[in-house]
Amino acid sequence: MRISVFYLYLSVALLFSFLKLKGQDTIVIKTLSFPHNIRSMANDQNGDIFIESAVGLYKFDGNKYWLFNASYNEGALIFHEGKLSNFKAIKDKVDFIEIGEINQVWLSFLPLTSSNFIYHAKGKNGRQFIARNNNIYEVTIKNKFKIIQKGNSTRGISIIGKDLYVNTYSGIFKNENRILPDIGNGEGMLHDSQINAMYFTSDKNIIRLPLDSNKTEIKNYLKEIGDQHYITCIINFKNKIYLGTSKGLAQLEPFSFLSKEFLIHDLSIIEDVLYMATNEGSYQFDGKNIKKCTFLPNENTNGISKIGINFWASTKKGLWVYNTENKKLENKILNSELPSLECNAIQKDNNGFYWVSTSSGLYRFGNANEKTEFFFPEIEFNKRSYLVHNGIFYFGSVNGVFSFDPLDFPDLVISNGFIVDNLNIIGFSLFVIIGLLIYLLIKRKQTFKVNKELNVSVDKKLDYSDKDKFLFDLGTFILQNLSTITVDELIEYSGMNKKAFYKYIDENYKALPSFIINSIKILKARSLMKENPGITMESLTKFIGYSASHLYSILKQEDEKLPKELSILYDLKY
Repeated sequence: MRISVFYLYLSVALLFSFLKLKGQDTIVIKTLSFPHNIRSMANDQNGDIFIESAVGLYKFDGNKYWLFNASYNEGALIFHEGKLSNFKAIKDKVDFIEIGEINQVWLSFLPLTSSNFIYHAKGKNGRQFIARNNNIYEVTIKNKFKIIQKGNSTRGISIIGKDLYVNTYSGIFKNENRILPDIGNGEGMLHDSQINAMYFTSDKNIIRLPLDSNKTEIKNYLKEIGDQHYITCIINFKNKIYLGTSKGLAQLEPFSFLSKEFLIHDLSIIEDVLYMATNEGSYQFDGKNIKKCTFLPNENTNGISKIGINFWASTKKGLWVYNTENKKLENKILNSELPSLECNAIQKDNNGFYWVSTSSGLYRFGNANEKTEFFFPEIEFNKRSYLVHNGIFYFGSVNGVFSFDPLDFPDLVISNGFIVDNLNIIGFSLFVIIGLLIYLLIKRKQTFKVNKELNVSVDKKLDYSDKDKFLFDLGTFILQNLSTITVDELIEYSGMNKKAFYKYIDENYKALPSFIINSIKILKARSLMKENPGITMESLTKFIGYSASHLYSILKQEDEKLPKELSILYDLKY
């Protein structure tokens, strides 16, 4: 009985986030049979799918499956907080939802069977799969954008627990219902976790809403900022609350201006420094002094963020990127017809794509060699209006908040906001031709491509027919960049595109690229420990790139042998 309740509980948790699919256009496009009853199925953050059964853990690539871990006994799989996990590792309580509500989401799309236990996973390129009994169904879902607060011009967005707060020019909303006094010109938003209270800025007002008592406090700052000025945003930095205003940076309690030289559009904390995006460029505040940020463009700036080694400045005249390694500042052109397109915010998804909200639509791009795609060119998106929560992206606009899961989007997108779910005969023919050209290009290009951002040069010939040599060269490259290496860098280094790289690794080594990286890191760590018996865990982390706690938990486990397909990695010079 307990087992039945557990799996009922699991299926509920897996599907909680998919209640939004009710009423959308969903169809089954393929059915596969699995040799065992499926106990659970989930994907990781890279879109790799795993299936738990009575005989172990399987990996599934959308077309075929194979035994990945025959001794797996960690329990049911779940995609939780952006990562693949299992219920043994989940500490948070997941609320129960009636199974009947779950059935309304998926059952009407599937063949009738005796079981109502359904599991969901998202694969690469937006492919989605449902598992039931011993069958796997691939489904396609249209209408992948959801619009919240439609008709309202939105600014601050925040999710606290399960509650969505949106500050708009038409008032403040919680779960799409108006709360608090009818105050317009909504701007910034802040959740103070220490006192569990929400702060909302509205022109010259600050509203404080304690979430435990709901006793609203409103204070007007007309006297402090003046009749011609207004509050734009609010942030907690080094245990103090600061306000961005149209005449500079101010401390809230007690209220005092730290600077009165510029209009602040947005505030962001990067590496323990408060960055101010202003109408006169970017500024930095360390808690004591304010200084001009000289490495970012001296442009009217709407937002500043750092992703990996790059700083991004979203300005009135386009998107700028500053590489912290080569110290180069470049302008990223999103639209050749609008080279000075006003940009507001940028986020990166787990597929490696960047999403940028602008004054004329929502843009997506990958690396410099990939095209830029755009959605909703007729929609003006707002500054200070973006959020990423549990893998879901939120971008606010003059017509509501557009939310979506970036994993829903395949590579092939046409620039009008619609996904190409079913290719016709002509489209399929073009796809085959393009694929053939890519294959010929890969065959012709027989040298590794050097990643300019890495301090490694390679003059070896790439020989795809020699699997051991390929893996040995790849492993050497990983070792030379061990503390910072990423899968994206391996792809660029190999000279392949993403699909070709994953396919080659999968077919030849039966492993994930991340597994190869992690294996080399552990082998290196054990080698360092053997050669230096007194080495500390902190010193090891500098070489390996793991946190001390993560590395310790791995090293205390028994050293498992690598699969035979990866045995060449033992020959690397550790």
